[in-house]
Amino acid sequence: MLRATLKGMASRKARLVLTSLAVVLGTMFVAAAMILTATMEKSVTGVIADAFTDVDAVVSSADDPAAAQGNTPSATLIPADVLETVAGVDGVEAADGDVTGQVNAIGDDGKLVGAFAPTIGFNWTDADTGFNEIREGRGPEADNEVIVSARFVSDAGLGLGDTVTAYSYTADRAEYEIVGVFGLSGDRDSLAGETQMGFTTTAAQRLLTQGEDAYMAIYVDGDVSTDAIAEAVGPDYRVRTGEEASEEAAQGFAVVADIMGYIFLGFGLVAVFVSVFLIINTFTIIVAQRQRELALLRAIGAARGQVVGSVLAEAVVIGVIASIVGLGLGVLLGWGLSQLVSSTVMGGLPVQLQVPATALGALAVGIGVTVLSAIIPAVKASGVPPVAAMRDAVNPPKPLRGITIAGIAVTAVGGVLVALGLTDNLGDLGLGGFLTGVGIAFVGITLLTPILSRPLVALLGSVMSWTFEGRLGKLNAGRNPRRTAITASALMIAVALVTGIATLVSSFKATTEELTDQNLESDLIVMGQQGANIPTFSRETLAEIKALPDAAAVGDLYGELFGAEVDDEPTTLYASEDLATSLAVFSGTVAEGSVDDLPDDGLAVNESAAEDRGLALGDTVQVAFADNTTAQLEIAAILDDSQLTDGWWVAPAQIEHFTVPKPMQAYIQVAEGADIAAVEDEVDSILADEPEVNVTNNAEFVEQQTGQLDVLLASVQILLALAIIIAIIGVVNTLVLSVLERTRELGLLRAVGMTRGQARRMITVESVIICLFGAVLGIAVGIGLGWTVQRALEEEGLTSFALPWALIVSYLVAAVAVGLLAAIAPAARAAKLNVLSAIAYE
Repeated sequence: MLRATLKGMASRKARLVLTSLAVVLGTMFVAAAMILTATMEKSVTGVIADAFTDVDAVVSSADDPAAAQGNTPSATLIPADVLETVAGVDGVEAADGDVTGQVNAIGDDGKLVGAFAPTIGFNWTDADTGFNEIREGRGPEADNEVIVSARFVSDAGLGLGDTVTAYSYTADRAEYEIVGVFGLSGDRDSLAGETQMGFTTTAAQRLLTQGEDAYMAIYVDGDVSTDAIAEAVGPDYRVRTGEEASEEAAQGFAVVADIMGYIFLGFGLVAVFVSVFLIINTFTIIVAQRQRELALLRAIGAARGQVVGSVLAEAVVIGVIASIVGLGLGVLLGWGLSQLVSSTVMGGLPVQLQVPATALGALAVGIGVTVLSAIIPAVKASGVPPVAAMRDAVNPPKPLRGITIAGIAVTAVGGVLVALGLTDNLGDLGLGGFLTGVGIAFVGITLLTPILSRPLVALLGSVMSWTFEGRLGKLNAGRNPRRTAITASALMIAVALVTGIATLVSSFKATTEELTDQNLESDLIVMGQQGANIPTFSRETLAEIKALPDAAAVGDLYGELFGAEVDDEPTTLYASEDLATSLAVFSGTVAEGSVDDLPDDGLAVNESAAEDRGLALGDTVQVAFADNTTAQLEIAAILDDSQLTDGWWVAPAQIEHFTVPKPMQAYIQVAEGADIAAVEDEVDSILADEPEVNVTNNAEFVEQQTGQLDVLLASVQILLALAIIIAIIGVVNTLVLSVLERTRELGLLRAVGMTRGQARRMITVESVIICLFGAVLGIAVGIGLGWTVQRALEEEGLTSFALPWALIVSYLVAAVAVGLLAAIAPAARAAKLNVLSAIAYE
């Protein structure tokens, strides 16, 4: 039996290669995702370890471990006397205070340097020459001097001897002379795409600690235990070894690689799932075509188990070979993706290729999926009666009652879970139960595709059945509903996912537009694009905007985004210089109390937030600001709920306690009859020295807020192209096998007058109908998926539902193109059949 199986496979090389491609692609992406994650984690860990090579211990604040990484503007500081204490511990050879945080710098083009990757400022010391290598010049010696990274030079367009303007959230602008350029060990220009600036300790403290003689961390070198240092500094500080600090820092940087790895793994699993349909369809058709061959084997003594083993052996061979090839290609893809992430995100990080043991799991996935997909066709093959060897094999379509009932039941279960989730009746299951319901409903709809194929194929086919060959193509597409459904399901899955995400993107855009049109009374908006920094501008600039003669009203917004608490609960705080005017611009209204001249010890909060905490007008709450000051504030006003004004609003006097005591946004209401474009030009002139923000009208504001979603959608479409490729292979495979199955039928059609061109067009129509069926079903499922998620997020602010009509039309056009492409090889094969040989074919 094994020899017969292998010889049979050798005679069907082409169809087996097509089947193998699906397994290769799925395995490749799964392996690449695992290799990418492992490689970037190892590479990042190695680089971070280099940074702590000469560090034996790290001291940071006990309540702010992130401060040692310099990644929060509200880092808890370590006083200078603690540095002296650490330096005096027995065994300490050197103790260096570290001042590190985010700064802003203006490049040669007048724009902010590193808008989408941060500019890190730090105090340059002798210890920095271990990890950083000076390439030109020297380190800073005066407070108006700075040494910059090589990445900064390329991004800012500035170099040795130039003057650069830098400032921070809390420090005004100052000019610094670039006296040196440095790179990182390993001949790198940056660690993770960031730019860096090294100042004197005094200058760094002016920028990052508001001039206080304090540090974010202390780096210790010497033969000393962490316990000894911890005993000296007390419980208010955390002491770690250099290795522990290295591991924690590496975890933060490795998050990017982990996220990308999960993304590619997700799309790889989608590709594997799609390939299941291709494999099932291929083996089902092959078994049907080999019915007489299998019957002959049964007639000469082959047992049912041997027939099953024969088909499964074929699946194992395909799975092993395809998975090994996929793993090899996955190693190459993982290496390439690692290099891409390194160069575009991690600043040229040296890549250390890692092939983890878990990558071998991709082999198991590929082989397992192939074998499991072949089980049902194998069992069907074992049921072929020996008498079938004595007659022509006829395979009438099986009744659809069983699979239809199963599909209805599964869809109903999923629908119930979704309905319960939308009405908040899932209890502890919550979001998990809701998403499970969505997945179950998706499977149920997939089971219903055979029964849906009959009416949809007939409807779609009617558009193309105005010719003889078109009518035959329509009949062929509907001849075997199961086969058509399985072939189209691969395309349906990819289209459904893309359509669902596109629907959510469109709904978000519609919600933003509705929110802007209905609630925002401004004509112009001053704000920046949220990136590596929090875009702000000066109070003086805000005052100039308010003083414009054609500015009827200007609402302003300050925000405390880091570390504030209300009654010990983390809370985002807002403030406005004139809350009454800002509420009018935001269409906000006061339910109780008053916001006119909000007292210094007063605050305003929206109704829902107050109810959630059991608060009412006149109650007092304790507010803790990020600068460690606290205040007892009385609720002076309760605001009506509104997406633009919901939150906790403190008085202007409290702005000085914000991490960023600068306005973040301004909303300008232009005087009636004034030229909005002219006012926009005036505001633009005022903002000439504010590189972080710009002025836009409402339409541009909506586009700015939703622009990143278009990038997300494009990325998803590119990655799901893999599933579409597999779907194309599935259509090609099905049509090629179908042509083989109908060889005699095609020969008879040619014998009674069908031309080669008509044969091509008949196969092409069949291909296009199958692809359109998959696309239409995918669009319908995707719209349903998008609507379901939008409804689930309605209370979170996603209030509008909108369809991406342009994309839907493009998907239908693409489905036609895919059908035409997939039909090329099968149609050519059908047209080239020798009439006499085809008629005699068995």
